[in-house]
Amino acid sequence: MAYVYNPAAGRGALSDNFGQVDLYVFPGDSLVFTYIGYKPQYYVIPRKTDVVHQAVIEMVEDNKMLSEVKVFLHANEEDFKKAFLNMKVRDERQKRILADNLEQSKLNVFALQAGMGASANFRNFSDMMVSSQANRTFFASPMLALTNPFAWMSFIQSVKKGDLKRKDWKPAFEIQPKQVVSPTQFMRDLNRK
Repeated sequence: MAYVYNPAAGRGALSDNFGQVDLYVFPGDSLVFTYIGYKPQYYVIPRKTDVVHQAVIEMVEDNKMLSEVKVFLHANEEDFKKAFLNMKVRDERQKRILADNLEQSKLNVFALQAGMGASANFRNFSDMMVSSQANRTFFASPMLALTNPFAWMSFIQSVKKGDLKRKDWKPAFEIQPKQVVSPTQFMRDLNRK
């Protein structure tokens, strides 16, 4: 799965498990493809394209070397608590605070307030993906924008500002962009709009 973002429009979408994504774009729009562990990829929709445009964007793996991590084992939780309490602190008051925070009832509360574990987090993410796929046609429906009062308010404000009379969009359709562009070219194209 990858996240596809259109910075000019301020919207994006998450691809499905097969890497496919449906997104409303205009010819000349610049897209950014991102995913954890991969380098961002940049793509410009060709100016001369059909109503439905398909492209395969290859994600390049981005390996990062992390600094050394030292793991110190303690035989049990009690040894860890003792080592933690014997840390050098500035004064006795801080030592009492540390001892108070390691009280079992408070540790239980901290555990309940902690985030989900890895398996629960993955299950939650998977449930959200299934839900988004099930509701995909509802959110992608053009009729949704027609019945959305906030979309109408934004449209009316745009008309009042004179956005429909602007002609600065025409030069963008006269320049034929490259299919896959570098990050610097992408930013240059984005700033030119």
